[in-house]
Amino acid sequence: MLRLRRAQLACHFIVMLLMLNASAFAQTLTFAADEWCPVNCEPGSERPGYMVEIASRILEPLGYEVRYQQITWARALLFARQGRFDGVFAGTPEEATGFVFPSEAQGRYTIGMFVAKDDPWRYDGPSSLKDKRAGLIIDYGYGEEIEAAVNRYSEVVRTGGNNALEQNIRTLAAGRLDYMLEDINTFSYKAEEMGLTDRFRLEKTFTQDDLFIALSPAHANSHEIAKALSDGMHRLRDSGELSQILQRYGLRDWIVPTSQGHSSKVPN
Repeated sequence: MLRLRRAQLACHFIVMLLMLNASAFAQTLTFAADEWCPVNCEPGSERPGYMVEIASRILEPLGYEVRYQQITWARALLFARQGRFDGVFAGTPEEATGFVFPSEAQGRYTIGMFVAKDDPWRYDGPSSLKDKRAGLIIDYGYGEEIEAAVNRYSEVVRTGGNNALEQNIRTLAAGRLDYMLEDINTFSYKAEEMGLTDRFRLEKTFTQDDLFIALSPAHANSHEIAKALSDGMHRLRDSGELSQILQRYGLRDWIVPTSQGHSSKVPN
């Protein structure tokens, strides 16, 4: 029995040693972004964001350790471009120019125009934005067409910082903005969190496009990581894991199979 016990202890020691070695050699990937729930939320929380969970589910089995740091969007883009981060969450080619992108998206957004629920105003083309006060976030992209109309006709208030979205929502609720632009899922998630869901209505939707984990152009392994993310999205979708992740945030897959066996994108 003593020899058996010693053998068992030796076996456990070897397993622990192997695990420690694997951990020591794991490559850390650090991604940055500002809070944009439900895409990326509070780091280390029970629900850090569906894109954060997707990254961990794909990359950690490949030997990577995924870390997430929350800073302003402008700094996230700058520092990732310089190589101080491995990439950013929720990037688009329009915002993260020159970054390396996976061929498969890790999310999708729809830009909506939100107004006070009791405001009788209706959007009727770009000229109807004349003399309106618009809330946007610094360094965010909303789509060229609607941004051009907003900049031409409206008084634009651009907010920055880690709480820019919350600040815009409070300003709209206080009547100091006439409308604001935001991804419809993100707005709904934050407004519900703030207890202000019933104060607003969605007046109009505009740009719909894909979201990516955009990888630093300064890192040699960015193309390798991009391919791993693309391959991993296929695996998560086929296994049903992607739907499980999205359901935690009240969402569904933005790509659904058609009756002909092909795939099509659906609104968020």
